[in-house]
Parts: sequence; C-alpha cells; structure tokens
Amino acid sequence: MYFFVLLVIYHYKVKTYPYWNYIAFKKNADFDLTWLGLVIAIIIFYINLQSLKRLSTKKISLGIIYIFYFLITIPSLISYSSKGIYSAELLIYHQLFFYCLIIFSKFKLDLSFFPTINKSQGLIVLTIIVLLGAIPFIIVLGPHINLKNLLLIDIYETRRIMSYNTNPFFAYLYSPFTKIIIPLIIVMSIEQKKSLFTIIGVLLLLLFFLFGGHKTVYLGLGVLLLFYKFSYKKIILIVAKLSIALAIIAMVLAFFNYDMLWILIFRRVHFIPALLDICYYDLFQNNYLYWSEGILKRFFNSPYDVNHVRVVGEIYFKKPKMAANNGLISDGFMNFGTIGVIIHIFLISFYFLIINNLNIKPKYFGLYLLVILSFISSALTTVLLTHGGLVLIFISIFILNEKEN
Repeated sequence: MYFFVLLVIYHYKVKTYPYWNYIAFKKNADFDLTWLGLVIAIIIFYINLQSLKRLSTKKISLGIIYIFYFLITIPSLISYSSKGIYSAELLIYHQLFFYCLIIFSKFKLDLSFFPTINKSQGLIVLTIIVLLGAIPFIIVLGPHINLKNLLLIDIYETRRIMSYNTNPFFAYLYSPFTKIIIPLIIVMSIEQKKSLFTIIGVLLLLLFFLFGGHKTVYLGLGVLLLFYKFSYKKIILIVAKLSIALAIIAMVLAFFNYDMLWILIFRRVHFIPALLDICYYDLFQNNYLYWSEGILKRFFNSPYDVNHVRVVGEIYFKKPKMAANNGLISDGFMNFGTIGVIIHIFLISFYFLIINNLNIKPKYFGLYLLVILSFISSALTTVLLTHGGLVLIFISIFILNEKEN
C-alpha cells in the first residue's frame, strides 16, 4: 500500500516540482511514466517483499533493513518507473545494497570476547565523558550563551557565532554528544530510576542547545523515547502505519492543491536522495574524486575549487550556496564509480553486521535510526567520524550489548 500511494504522489506531484523540471531540461529527458519501467519496478518490489518476510523478527537487522527499504529502496523503484532518466545502474546499486544487508544479517560473528560494563557503570562513564567534553565548549561558547534561544529567539545568530568559533574538537563531538550520548544518559537514568542523572542529562542537552542553537539536538532523545517500549516488529508496524497514513493524507491534500505536507516529508525524505543519485551519476561518471576530499586528499587532488556539494548545487539546482549532500550510493559512485559503490555497500553492511551480532534491546533502536538517516544523506566518513557512527559502535559493544552473565 505504501509503495502504490508513494507511486501516485511521485507521478502526480513530486516530479512536477521545479527541481525535477530543471534537471529533465538539463539532461534533455523527462520523468514521464513508462509502463515497462513500472512493470519491472512492481515485479522487483514483489520479489523484495518475499525476502523481507524471511527476516528474523527478534534481531535489530529487522528494523535496520526495513527502514532502509522504506527510505531509499522504494523511492529507487518508483523513480525507475520514469525509466528514461533514472538509469538501470542506479536501480541495480540500490538492489545490491538491499540484498547485501539481508545476506550480512545472516552471518554470525562471535563478539563475546569483548568485555561489557553493566548499565549502572555505563551511565556513570558516559556522564563523566560528556561533563569533561563540555568544558572546552563552555570556555569558548559559554560567553555567547543567549537564554532567549530557549524560546527559539535569535537561534540563527547563535548558529553563526558557533560557526565562527568552531574547531575540529567541536566538529567531532557535538553531534555524538547531542544525538547519541546525552539522550542515552537520559533514557538509561530513567530506566534505572536515577533522577539525579536524569536532571544532569536534561541540563546537558539544554546547554548544548544553547551552544549551537540547533533544534536537532532534541532529535536523539525524541526518537529514543518514541520507540522505547516496543519490539522490533512493533516498531516496523508503527513506522509503516504512520507512513501510510501520512502518505494518504498528503495525497488527499494534494488533490485540493495543498502541497506543503508532501513537499516537507515525501519530497525531501524520499525523493530528493533519488534525484541526487541522478545528478551524482551524471556529474561524476568517469570523473571520480577518489576520496580526494577526505581520507586520500594527500594522494589525490580534487578537480574542483569548492566542495562537491556546492558543485552539484550550482550545476543541477542553480543554487551555488546549496549543500546538495547525498550519501550511500552517490558518495560511493562519486569517489570511484561502481567499485566505490561496492566498497561503501560492503562497509555499511559490515557495520550493521557487527551491530546485529550484539544483543541490543529494541528500546535503544532510536539511536540506530539516526545513524541510518545519516548514511542516507551524508558521506560514509562523515557519518562515522562526525555524526557518531564510530561512537555508537563502541557504545553498542561495551555498554548496550547485554550478555547472559
């Protein structure tokens, strides 16, 4: 049902949006529905569903694979129904990632040799880490704290101040602290009924909001609390039902020319990444960056004077200041074509293989949802280093992994 409702929204509204029109004009192509592409997409969709039915409902891989499927695999299939402009290679890349996740979820990896600390000790350790890590933030940004930010006043001025005073320490710790560690402190303290740590966690969250003025600071806590009491199967059912309801409402409103809902949710979350796949595939075909903007910048020079996200924004969206960042498939292809895509698919699948072989309770799934969203919209190295991907792996292994003894 979700697939077909999104299919209607895409062909009725999304592809008429100016971004799609401009890219179609630029490539001298169109996003018109092709029946052959639609039939192929539906057949692949049906085969995918049979694979999803065989997933274990007790493993975290169930939630991980389903969320990826909702957010990027279904939009890829729907985009392919505009076969003239969405290439078969992009469809194959997404299918390869989908099935790699499933295959890797079947592998067994013995991680029992890693020691774990109990939740009470983990709560103390995480709290000490954040308290110590907050000291440099207080020294540099403390004098600029504006309490009006709590009422969402002057937040853009606060963001500007932080951007002027940022440094590598802030860049690598702000997101892991606000999206992972501090929300985890609050939830674990509630779970253990330690009100002092709950108060400390809330105050730390407010403090980091005052440092940067980013409302996403509250996102980690929100998704953790949202899924706290449900099993993995129940989480997927909630996400599916909520998504279907929103899609139907968006479609009905669209018939009455109220477009804001599908623009804010389904255009941005589902179909902008698919559209960016087209842009990246077009721009970087036989023009690879070889990770020259990241880990291999000492060995390769980027052909562009500015970051690739600005280049894509200027060429395909006529917005030089637009950060047209995209993750997963686009990031891999941009750096090394098909080989880069395969490398990224393998690394991300292995990342979740490690998590799937730990005994992670469903109540913490919200943390992994945020990392999934980051993999979809950001470069692999960015997710691991600055969005908390590596931090979450360490926390999963040494604190959240619940052993029998």
